[in-house]
Amino acid sequence: MQEEKKVYYGEVLFFDPKRGYGFAQWDNEGVKQRDIFIHFSDINMEGFKTLYKAQKISFSLGVNKHGAPKAIEVAIVKA
Repeated sequence: MQEEKKVYYGEVLFFDPKRGYGFAQWDNEGVKQRDIFIHFSDINMEGFKTLYKAQKISFSLGVNKHGAPKAIEVAIVKA
């Protein structure tokens, strides 16, 4: 049986489409957390993958190759 990943919500602070990464602010049950790293390869969308400042997103938590936290399964939250 596969464990379900918890979904978090945040807002994009910065995303550089040329470099393919950025950061989002988020909280966990009302407690502000450290800004989370987002890599373009973890964005769930077709075509050119980019995000915009203040855009609302949902994501799960993962870790990069160095063991630091990063956003995975990133999706844009439709208003």
